[in-house]
Amino acid sequence: MTTPRRPYLRARNGRARVAALLRTEYEAGASVAVLVARHNISRSTVQRLLHEAGARMRVTPPRPPTLRPATPDDLDTLVASWLTSTRPRAPGP
Repeated sequence: MTTPRRPYLRARNGRARVAALLRTEYEAGASVAVLVARHNISRSTVQRLLHEAGARMRVTPPRPPTLRPATPDDLDTLVASWLTSTRPRAPGP
């Protein structure tokens, strides 16, 4: 299924109007994902229009890695490696 064409994005004045609307919503706190869903425009087009409208993009800080809790098997492996002075193997899948 193809998405419908949006001639208003090709016209200079219509494109500027959509870009200004997106910028207003974005600066009011809407995320790019929300704008994509709300206006049915691809993520790259939303970002391009925000850039054209002069919006300052928010940067999401990277998430820290997720640590899984140690299992009794992990602890047994670590204790055994400490007792035998060998390096522990990485847990398998």
